[in-house]
Amino acid sequence: MIVILLLCVQIAGVSEFMKQRILMVVNPKAGRAKIKKYVDNIREKLEKSKFKIDLKHTTIENSATDIIKKYKKDYDILIVCGGDGTLNQAVQALHDLDKNVQIGYIPAGTTNDFARSIGVSLNKLDTSNNLDKYTTEKVDLGKFNDRVFNYVVSAGVFSKTSYSTSVNAKNKFGRLAYVLAGVKDVFVCKPYRLIVKSKDKSIEDDFIYCSISNSKYVGGFNIFKNEHVEMDDGELEAIFIKKPKNFASMFKVMFKVLNGNFKDDDVRYFKTKELEIECDKDTEWSIDGEYSGKVKKIKITNIRKRVEYIIPEA
Repeated sequence: MIVILLLCVQIAGVSEFMKQRILMVVNPKAGRAKIKKYVDNIREKLEKSKFKIDLKHTTIENSATDIIKKYKKDYDILIVCGGDGTLNQAVQALHDLDKNVQIGYIPAGTTNDFARSIGVSLNKLDTSNNLDKYTTEKVDLGKFNDRVFNYVVSAGVFSKTSYSTSVNAKNKFGRLAYVLAGVKDVFVCKPYRLIVKSKDKSIEDDFIYCSISNSKYVGGFNIFKNEHVEMDDGELEAIFIKKPKNFASMFKVMFKVLNGNFKDDDVRYFKTKELEIECDKDTEWSIDGEYSGKVKKIKITNIRKRVEYIIPEA
């Protein structure tokens, strides 16, 4: 009898040991702060399956990057619950650690551009409901000097709105808060003199906006709907918008771009594996929707198929 009991304990111990370990990092303030009501349900569903969960919340003092670096060896799968900025922090940590681990992304931001682009469900419970059966997709990672980005770096008009718009406005108005802030920014924006060099192009002009991305959505808009964009092709999509002659022309150009039309004399659009940008002055840049400081010289490269994401079956 004692032998049988010991054997049962051993089997239970082995079963517990064999469970895959998940580090689940949650940003409780992401998007409209609604993720908090889903977290317990998500955790419960995962624990009932074959997973052992270590749940951590981000704070001002303890970012996703800090948490992941602290627990660098203690998990098999990383699940990130938050917006594009939280996901960027997570991927930056993995890149710094040179750690290859599958990432499950539960989008809880305002626009969720990256999730839409790789086909991750916006339903907060889909990952926990379907993590027993999933496929994976390796996607490219961008590098901005010594930083990495999942889907976009940008400067100029509209690029500030993702990090300068207040949390209260985001929670109250959602994506509309970005649009309203961006329209206001149009009236005060000043152009940047940029020298842009890639393998095939050399451009020098005054621009009010530029973005380099690996994404189908930017700022909540499917701006590449008329272009063939793949997330794992080793190329980045570059857009540079010149300073229009007047406000009417400016709004016309912005309307075109937001609707996926790059055919305009004031727009430069091309694909590239890497490029260098030199600004005439310190320029504020946004990385995956978060402020990244002022920079004058930038080198941007594509790291092909660098990150592996979990795509749960529907």
